[in-house]
Amino acid sequence: MTGMVKKIDVQGFGIIDGRDGSKVPFISSDVMNRRVLELGQKVIFSVRRVKDQAFAENVMVMEKRHNQCGGARQTVSETRKP
Repeated sequence: MTGMVKKIDVQGFGIIDGRDGSKVPFISSDVMNRRVLELGQKVIFSVRRVKDQAFAENVMVMEKRHNQCGGARQTVSETRKP
């Protein structure tokens, strides 16, 4: 699932606005690669359910990929002409 970091407090608790409109809570221990999240960052994450409540886990920052020549990588659909 993808979303955007909406809220983070000093204790490491936060909320992700899911792309589907859901509000998914997370804690700092659920962030992969020991990254510190910032407001507005786009993230990808898994959802675990505990007693019908959704929680984010395996949260990772979505970064724009670049090729080794320094340019942005194009997807297959961007390279094909109509």
